[in-house]
Amino acid sequence: MKIWKILVALVAVSLITLAVRLPITTTPGFFIGGKSGIAPDNWFETSLVDEIRLRVSGVVPRVVIIWFVEIDNDFYVVGENDSGWVTRLGDGGEVHVRLGEITYPLQASIVNTGKPNIVQAWEEKYSAGYPEFFSTSASNDFLDSSSIYKLSRM
Repeated sequence: MKIWKILVALVAVSLITLAVRLPITTTPGFFIGGKSGIAPDNWFETSLVDEIRLRVSGVVPRVVIIWFVEIDNDFYVVGENDSGWVTRLGDGGEVHVRLGEITYPLQASIVNTGKPNIVQAWEEKYSAGYPEFFSTSASNDFLDSSSIYKLSRM
């Protein structure tokens, strides 16, 4: 009976630990889920999709739920330079993006030109739904310490 209680306690702790490691808002995890797919030539209308799951490889992959914008059939994401996924990604590399129930392999590359247009599209997409973020200096502080990545088909 004592062994049974210990076993149940270990299983409970394992499940709680697993639940904590799933990506929840700003808390990263390592499971992306979804069915594997090949990126289509043209993405479906994504303006009403607020978030995607983004997985960056590593010994233990890092998955974050993140805002994105689509411009000219490519996705763009913004991440703080000191965040774990940006640190792992560096100047770019292979990532996986879950959009809906499909997970796509994409190539991330750091953006060095055209940033104002991307930031403008990002702000236009999210400012109405998140006015508290965009009506304070929070968005400027975030952007000042962030990198922008283009996510392209491989």
